[in-house]
Amino acid sequence: MKPVPFLSPVITGILLIFVGAFQLTTPTFSSATTNPTPQWVSSTNDSTNQHTTLLKTGNHFSLTYRNYGIGLGDVPVIHGLRINYRDHQLQKIHGINITLREPGYDSNSIVRGLAIGLPLTGGGDLMGVSVGLGGVTVSNNVIGFQAGGLGVGAEGSIHGVQMAGLGIGAGSSLSGIQVAGLGMGAGGSIEGISLSGLGIGAGGHIRGVTAALLGIGSGDSISGITLSGIGIGSGGSISGITFAGFGFGASGDIKGINIAGLGFGSGENISGLSFAGVGMGAGGTISGLSLAGIGIGASDQIRGVSLSGLGTGTGYHLKGLHVAGVGIGAANLTGATISMFTGGDGLARGVFISPVHFKMKDEGSLRGVSASAYNRIEGTQHGLTIGIYNFARNLNGIQIGLLNYAGNNPPGLRLFPLLNANL
Repeated sequence: MKPVPFLSPVITGILLIFVGAFQLTTPTFSSATTNPTPQWVSSTNDSTNQHTTLLKTGNHFSLTYRNYGIGLGDVPVIHGLRINYRDHQLQKIHGINITLREPGYDSNSIVRGLAIGLPLTGGGDLMGVSVGLGGVTVSNNVIGFQAGGLGVGAEGSIHGVQMAGLGIGAGSSLSGIQVAGLGMGAGGSIEGISLSGLGIGAGGHIRGVTAALLGIGSGDSISGITLSGIGIGSGGSISGITFAGFGFGASGDIKGINIAGLGFGSGENISGLSFAGVGMGAGGTISGLSLAGIGIGASDQIRGVSLSGLGTGTGYHLKGLHVAGVGIGAANLTGATISMFTGGDGLARGVFISPVHFKMKDEGSLRGVSASAYNRIEGTQHGLTIGIYNFARNLNGIQIGLLNYAGNNPPGLRLFPLLNANL
């Protein structure tokens, strides 16, 4: 007979454990039931209270020492290595859990360590590293690193680093670093770094660095750096650096650096540096530096510096320096404007350059200087107008132009060439 090859100490130790356990006694099973009743057989050292257990039933087999060891099948509790087809009665694992399918029902189990699914893995709570070739599915919460070939999902929250070929979803919140090939969504908030091939959506707020090729949406606020190939929408405010290939909108404020290929709008205020290929609008006030290819509009005020290719308008007050290719209009104007046409119906205070037409209608008044081919002040002029034809219903200043009309001058002195005045 050939000599037995030398076995390493590790292999030898494992064989001795198995041989020793089987030599204790032979486990017995009840023959009166389809699923045999498990029988534990053990060797106990009373002085040390050490307990070695060999457990075998119809659906699992384990070799453990105080639940530390190896389990095959649906072992409820183990600290070590567990391999099973599909979990039904899992309670707690500290170590490595390898399964072939998702849990058979909503589970309150806890897996701490490494969970591997071929193709699916899951549980009640996963803490540590979870990898599923098909996906990772959890009935409660996930903490740690998870990677799913198709997706990662939890009915509760997901925290840590998650990667999925298709999608990531949480019934509650998402936080950490998430990367999904198609999309990700959370019933609550999303915080951290979130990257998606198509879209990202949250029922709560979104904070951090968020990027999606198509769209990003939030039921609450969006803050941080937000990039979208097409659009971004927020039920609250948007703040930080926001870029959308087409446009974005918020029911609340938009603050920070805002860039849109077409346009963006706010139900309240826009502030900061704002750039739109076509236009921007606010239900409240626009302040800061605003540039738009076509138009800028606000129902309340526009403050700061604005430049638009076509026009700029506000329902109440325009303050600062504003330049438009065609027209500027506001009830009240303060500062300086440059546009082909400028108009208001309240108070215009400052310097206004309008090559074609400047008009203050009804009870509006001018306090400052206006240079236009046609200056028409239907209210009161306080200051200087320069143009081809200057008209003031009430003049308290000077008119310089080819023809000048002052309605409050005495008859015969109302229409004068070159210069007219009422001081």
